[in-house]
Amino acid sequence: MRWATPLKDLPWIGSQRARQFERAGILTAADLLFHFPRRWEDRTRFDRFPHGESETPVCICGLVQSTSMTRRGRMRMFEAVLVDGTSNALSGQLTLRWFNLFWVEKAIAVGQRLIVFGKPKRRGRKVVIDQPDFESVEEDAETSIHFGRITPIHRATEGLSTRVIRALIWRTLEELQPQDFPNLIPASLDTMPRAQALRLIHFPDSFADLGKARTHLVLTEFFGMQLSIAARRAEQQAQPGLPHAGPGHLMEQLHQSLPFPLTDAQARSIAEIRADMTSERPMNRLLHGDVGAGKTLVALSAMLLAVEAG
Repeated sequence: MRWATPLKDLPWIGSQRARQFERAGILTAADLLFHFPRRWEDRTRFDRFPHGESETPVCICGLVQSTSMTRRGRMRMFEAVLVDGTSNALSGQLTLRWFNLFWVEKAIAVGQRLIVFGKPKRRGRKVVIDQPDFESVEEDAETSIHFGRITPIHRATEGLSTRVIRALIWRTLEELQPQDFPNLIPASLDTMPRAQALRLIHFPDSFADLGKARTHLVLTEFFGMQLSIAARRAEQQAQPGLPHAGPGHLMEQLHQSLPFPLTDAQARSIAEIRADMTSERPMNRLLHGDVGAGKTLVALSAMLLAVEAG
């Protein structure tokens, strides 16, 4: 597997899944591995069933006790009552509501075990979560990918649920070799192998590992940006140019006619710009300063040097 390997060439993805990913702009193995989670859920433990409102989202695991659908004009509201089925004594009950999401009605059935994520609110005597993210817990060979761990929540796309994307990324990471994604940053910045950072950003063993992986990937991105800027600067400086600075008589006349002396910053900026204009390399400079700092005077000084140069 290589960075630019098309997804359709990965046997565990195939052409049909590749077309679904393509609609989301995910075309290669690199695109898939850089489809980072939008959040992570600690599924080694779950929040208690809430008994009131909370501004902080909760992650709950429970059993679907009942479902119902009601119409209010053009709006369809699907409700599912979730109960805490982890013990004999039901210690909590939560009402989940979705509006005009027809696929949810087909995806949720009584007796299912669900993981839901959202903000609980009080609605009369009920505690309700509107439009929660949810995932069905299925007992299969891939249970360990989705449950009992810090679980990544990737942004889903048409035809590809979060659960499916998670499983495909897990499979792709299993095939990942360190030489496939070599480090782009020197070891003096971070010693973590890039392949390991990609594994941990999707499937961290701990939130501390997640932080280390994020640090590595952020450093890599900024280092790449700096390399790109340095390359453009080197390319620009390699272009041939002509000096465009006269002897400076007009500029000196301007400065002597001023009712105030130049500030140190103005004098330094003019000297640096003058050095650029006498060079045979093209100038590429940004003059930055607060309002009233004297940028216009610096620019006028440079103009007069250019006028004297013809």
